[in-house]
Amino acid sequence: MVTLEDTLRQTHDWAVDRIHTLLELPYKDPLACVEDAHAIKSEFSEWLNPEIKDHDVYSLEFIGEDHGGDLID
Repeated sequence: MVTLEDTLRQTHDWAVDRIHTLLELPYKDPLACVEDAHAIKSEFSEWLNPEIKDHDVYSLEFIGEDHGGDLID
């Protein structure tokens, strides 16, 4: 079973890898790649800041047809 910690680690690693990919590979529009990398860095700025040791993470449980419940009675 995948834990929340596993999901957070995978997301963090994806963000770092994607930033590196956008900045290292030759693309037709390098400025757009830099802008995309900056957007990812901005979105994940708290996660990517090594000075922040702990983060408050809120997770919601999925409620839907596969869960067996409806939101509306």
